[in-house]
Amino acid sequence: MGLIHLVLASGVVLIPPDVPPPVGAPWPVEVAPPPHVPAPPVAVVAVRGGYQVSLNRGMAERLQDILDRTDEKQIATALRDLAKEKKEGAKPDEDTAATLELVAFVVSSQLPGFKKAMRENMGPGGVVITMTGLQAPAVKFRKPRPRLERAVGAVRGAMPLMPDDAREAVEALRAVARTTPLFWKVDPLE
Repeated sequence: MGLIHLVLASGVVLIPPDVPPPVGAPWPVEVAPPPHVPAPPVAVVAVRGGYQVSLNRGMAERLQDILDRTDEKQIATALRDLAKEKKEGAKPDEDTAATLELVAFVVSSQLPGFKKAMRENMGPGGVVITMTGLQAPAVKFRKPRPRLERAVGAVRGAMPLMPDDAREAVEALRAVARTTPLFWKVDPLE
């Protein structure tokens, strides 16, 4: 009795992939997963009180690699040294020095927790970083920039005429520009 007769007599059909099934036996059916639209590498969306940045898995892993190679103490020291130079230079700039000192404090205090949150909350699809804080009613510029202010006004006037996806993109950029982040949260992206 041959192998095929033995297999058929036992009721179990074991067919090598390159051999067609015996006459009358059904072909094995493979079911592929449903197609899905790939997510963009980076997506920014406006949310109440701030914005969300979604990073797909590849971009989130790149950010994680960069964060792992970053030494927050070294960056904070360099920023403080730069602030000291701004204070004691030929033209002292107290505003810039204060901003640099604030950024140095934020880097030294927040970066270790952000690294840990990225590592622990990496999902199969990437991460979603939510930034919330104080929001200004409109985008403000430190120095007068008439051309840029006219461009922002033109975009604001054209918003009702834009398609929904373009309007959402502009709204997300406005949220980034007018938000002073105070809180962040990292969630996994499925």
